[in-house]
Amino acid sequence: MMMNECINYYLSFFSEKSDFIKGEIHKCYEYWMPEYPPTLLLFALVGKSLVKQLDVFNALDAKLIFQHIEEGMNSPCDELATAVATGLIESMVTASDNDETIWNKLENSMHVETKKHALAWKNFGQ
Repeated sequence: MMMNECINYYLSFFSEKSDFIKGEIHKCYEYWMPEYPPTLLLFALVGKSLVKQLDVFNALDAKLIFQHIEEGMNSPCDELATAVATGLIESMVTASDNDETIWNKLENSMHVETKKHALAWKNFGQ
């Protein structure tokens, strides 16, 4: 799979789970036309959007979303794994800054590799 295919396939999952996220991704693509938006920017957008939508997802969708994030972290596609870590997860941590309730929800939903990276980012420079 080519990088953009790998990235697009991964992102399509979030679009299927949330019309809000689908709209945010669409706006990003429109803004960057005819170019492809920077991958990290797209993933950061999804991370921030996920935090905004956290209370909208039912338990099953939330579980599937965090499983999908973990699969991205463990992807054999290096570009995808990097984008998930430095785009998606880091933006989720940043979006939850100073809000312990949101952070606790995120942390409790995260799987092993996701949580490891999120905690490293959250504690960076402390």
